[in-house]
Amino acid sequence: MSEKKKKPFYKKWWFWVIAIIIVAAAASDGGGGSDDQAKKSDEKEATETASTPKEEPKQEEKKGVVTKEKFEQIKDGMTYEEVVKIIGAEGNLVSESGEKGTPYHTAIYEFEGDGSFGANANFTFQDGKLISKAQFGIEDEAASKVTITKEEFDKIQNGMTYEQVKQIVGGEGQKISETGKPGAADHTVMYEYNGEGDIGANASLMFQGGKLINKSQFGLK
Repeated sequence: MSEKKKKPFYKKWWFWVIAIIIVAAAASDGGGGSDDQAKKSDEKEATETASTPKEEPKQEEKKGVVTKEKFEQIKDGMTYEEVVKIIGAEGNLVSESGEKGTPYHTAIYEFEGDGSFGANANFTFQDGKLISKAQFGIEDEAASKVTITKEEFDKIQNGMTYEQVKQIVGGEGQKISETGKPGAADHTVMYEYNGEGDIGANASLMFQGGKLINKSQFGLK
């Protein structure tokens, strides 16, 4: 009997199955490489974006809100129009008494402050002139770094000047209200210091005519 002639290997069914698997795997590898490259490019772009610091708006560019610098620029005796020009926006009238044009006409305006949530500044005008200003939550980086302890608070005595208090505490407090003109006997200023102790610990110091007349604290240790 003659031997059965063998088929060439390329005519075997299993050869083509293996060939198809190899081609499919190669195509898959190529696509994956492209995806990996795109992924690496996206990751690089995200890293570069994250590492590039965002530019914070300068104080003078913050139109319409009261910054620490603007609060300091606003002085006793200014008109409402002068205050608006410094801040860059109209205020919200929150209180008014007396008839306009009379010496007893009093109006309080509130402006948005630059700082923590709810930061604001209030300005009181009487007979068209600023007589008092107060603020809450306006950011003051220099003052926020200075803290007061219970021991330092106890050393502070009524009758001291603000300069003497600063020497005890070690720096400036944050001015939160001011009434009257500097140098006058009735010029009244209140400063607040962040305290060391319980959460929210602080101390408030009130000066009149350049001398401490009242001090209070919460949570100091």
